[in-house]
Amino acid sequence: MEFRDDVYLGITGVIVALAAYFALYIAPAEVTMGELVRIFYFHLPPAIITYISLLVSVSTGLLYIRSKDYKYDALSESGALLGLVYGLITLISGAIWANATWGVYWNWDPRETTTLILWFAYIGYFLLRMSIENPERRASSAAVFNTLAFMTVPLSYLSFILWPSLHPKLGDESGGLGLTGTMVQALVMNIMGGLFVFGYVLKKTYDRRMKLDEVKSRMMEEPKSIRFSVST
Repeated sequence: MEFRDDVYLGITGVIVALAAYFALYIAPAEVTMGELVRIFYFHLPPAIITYISLLVSVSTGLLYIRSKDYKYDALSESGALLGLVYGLITLISGAIWANATWGVYWNWDPRETTTLILWFAYIGYFLLRMSIENPERRASSAAVFNTLAFMTVPLSYLSFILWPSLHPKLGDESGGLGLTGTMVQALVMNIMGGLFVFGYVLKKTYDRRMKLDEVKSRMMEEPKSIRFSVST
């Protein structure tokens, strides 16, 4: 079955619009945070997608090591790139939420700090890729580095459990967020909408990377064909 952008984007648009409407107008205010809880609906989905993006990246990187198929390297790089983008969105929205609740944009909370470490780890991933010219060596080295960098993902996720943190916990009676059924619906809808957007952007990023590789391959083959024609 052929993938149709218009149908997929139409479905995605409906889900995103309904999710935003639920988050802004239908879901009630939280008992402790009041209306500020609405930031949460647009902060948690990018955080989840950051982890998913990097899981896709490290998994396909390992598949490249096993198969040496460049399509896995392309997908791995695409996932890492989107992990950086969604990670930045998570950091910015988290800082806005922190300022609204704690009165300061950044206070080196364990969740904030470990997520920033995660983000810089994948900046290092792209710096490594840019420093290596040989395609096979670049892909292999990046996959190995990706495996090490991915260790920051569970560190980020577990940070507010391992260390004292101001970061709220879902369903935690001691200062956590108490979500009603409607609030959970709004959250799930925003996560679904975010995943649909992520799926589309990942596909387009991957397709663009594959086209760039194809262009580079043709450019490398042209001088060879010219030399062959001259020699004959």
